[in-house]
Amino acid sequence: MLRNLTAIYFHRENRCDARRLPVVEYALADAFRDFCRETFDVDSPLDYPPMKLVVVTSPTALAKALFTSDGPRGVLTDHGRACCLFLVDDELLESFVDGRPLRAWLRLFFPAIPRVVLTRPGHAEVALPARRWVKKEASVFERATKSHHERIVHLFKSFWLPRFSTALRQYVKVKAGTNWHTPGHSGGRAFASSPFLRGFHDAFGDTIFRTDLSVSVESLGDLSSPEARTPLSEAQRMTSEIFGTAQSRYITNGTSTSNKAMLMTLLRPGEVVLVDRNCHKSVHHAVVTSGAVPRYLPARWNATLGVWGPVALEDVRAELRASDDCGEKPRLLVLTTCTYEGVLYPVWEIARACEKAGVLFYADEAWAAHLNFHPFYTFGRGKDDVVRYNAVSETDGAHFSVQSTHKTLSAFSQASMIHVSTRFKRLLEEDSSPAFRWLRRRFALHGRGSYEKFSHDLHEFLRYWHSTSPHYPFLAALDVAGVQMRLEGMKLVDERLRWAAAFRKRVAEACGRPENECFAGLEEIAGRGVDWRAAGYMKDPLKIVLMLRSPKACAQFRKALLKAHIQWEKATAATILFLVTAGSAEEHFEYLFRVCREFRHLIGSPAKHAGAGEARAVREAVSGQAEVLPHDAALCDGELVTLDESAGRVASQFLVPYPPGVPVFIPGLRITKAMVKLVLDVIASEGVDAVHGLFCRGGHAPYFVEVLNKDEEARVRKLAHRAGSMR
Repeated sequence: MLRNLTAIYFHRENRCDARRLPVVEYALADAFRDFCRETFDVDSPLDYPPMKLVVVTSPTALAKALFTSDGPRGVLTDHGRACCLFLVDDELLESFVDGRPLRAWLRLFFPAIPRVVLTRPGHAEVALPARRWVKKEASVFERATKSHHERIVHLFKSFWLPRFSTALRQYVKVKAGTNWHTPGHSGGRAFASSPFLRGFHDAFGDTIFRTDLSVSVESLGDLSSPEARTPLSEAQRMTSEIFGTAQSRYITNGTSTSNKAMLMTLLRPGEVVLVDRNCHKSVHHAVVTSGAVPRYLPARWNATLGVWGPVALEDVRAELRASDDCGEKPRLLVLTTCTYEGVLYPVWEIARACEKAGVLFYADEAWAAHLNFHPFYTFGRGKDDVVRYNAVSETDGAHFSVQSTHKTLSAFSQASMIHVSTRFKRLLEEDSSPAFRWLRRRFALHGRGSYEKFSHDLHEFLRYWHSTSPHYPFLAALDVAGVQMRLEGMKLVDERLRWAAAFRKRVAEACGRPENECFAGLEEIAGRGVDWRAAGYMKDPLKIVLMLRSPKACAQFRKALLKAHIQWEKATAATILFLVTAGSAEEHFEYLFRVCREFRHLIGSPAKHAGAGEARAVREAVSGQAEVLPHDAALCDGELVTLDESAGRVASQFLVPYPPGVPVFIPGLRITKAMVKLVLDVIASEGVDAVHGLFCRGGHAPYFVEVLNKDEEARVRKLAHRAGSMR
């Protein structure tokens, strides 16, 4: 059954004959039903009307129709949850809502939802923003004619038609014939015709094999040629519009690849990059491949919970100020927002500090692709000053973000996106400040900063990392993931916010304790001593971090979950992380609640079993700075030494406990006893397979790690010292 969605019609009172309003609703509903049947193969009966019309005649009424009058801006009404389209009378385009211009108000709270301005004969011509707004004659909606119906269906296609997915399905249904091209299974025939592999074919279904095509099908498009006018390039342009970016790019082998391509585009060998020490290993890999010099920001280890906290805003500002004093001007700042456990950074403040210092801000937003699609993810700096938490927006925030679409939205594993902000485009082409003179020189065309030159470089480095044989179903999933969120993302996110809140409340009541003694919130994760909320940090409630009283309690609870066939995302000695995503179902919370209620005696704030000593040890293990350029260290021949003997040597490889994928050993770092102990502790608690990069035989001790040999260490350090790129 299709969900009922809502179109909001904002018009001047008495401007539209009341008898025409039902005609408008019927026109929208009929066109939307036909669009859905044609586009999404909706065969089941549809609720009527599938798109309801809500009419408001004043700015105050508009706000009340979408938000509860007694709640914060994140609390939506039923109409707000179902909203997927705005119709605005042309004479109301310059209205103010809650003291903010209508255009800015919609951009802030409903950025992804399309807006249609209805024009009438004799009215002054209206000027519209370049994107997310269209003009249509009011008569198209107020007159029930066949041609007008077709025009509305066409309009809906411009908003919600998945370009690449649709073209791929049409090709398979209509155009595909005998295959004389890759892949070798030839539309699944190699599986279907085999008596041994037929079951494999049937298990996955015919369509997944038939849509696994090749770049030889030129009509569909190729990731290596993003400039061509193809369904694939059109899909990426539409995704860019949905996410409010200057451009968005599809990646089929994960955000790990996005990080590598982006850092190679933005950095040059020997340049300094400020890096969140507890970022994902792919960022550290990208530092190696780009030849950049990392300067690690202070890491905050929460020993009680066994999780990493965020970098404090003041630490970021201090590092930016320090770069002015030491003369080593960084080019880029890389932060992970949100963190694995869901801590969101005040991206607007960080962007402001970076731009003042002439530094680009790059956000690894792997865990937060959903933030753009609900007004809950906003922060009020004052009565009339509200900003968004999604890293890339049209007004504030980072210059770039990368998102693992597959982590929280509807996409296959490995499906990822790169987003370049319109803010960066303006910075490159319109800004004249001396702080970014280096940027305009780097991407210059005819002596001026050129966004086209940047795009050319980005596409070139993506070709370094893209497979030339991408999996087309991955690309189709990226296409439909964005369309789904534009069409029903408000309802999807709102439902899950409410389900998660109700679940936490029920568990706390069953345990007889406050929520913050059952679930880790912002302060529990980030730690005390900093007013995180005042600084703008926030905990995403869709990352549920359940706290257990002790490691023994946590282990017992995990066994209970496995017995109930419930799989979590990540666990530490004292926490279990559950992700709430676009695919989460309400009944899933009930299954999890049953386990929580039965084992409620295990739930609660853990005792500080780790103590201050362990916290200091971990901080020491991740507090070092590179002594050798990571690129040089990683490419040395090196030598294998036992883990116990590695202290004091310079690492030439990564050792990464996974998850969460935060490296302890990094090429170029001098290994300390604290680093060795941290790795050994992970092996003791989680097993040797939990540490990526160890060399061992038969899965048991002794464990080996690669370090620079003595000759290489002396030679490479001299090169680094002569380059003047290390502190």
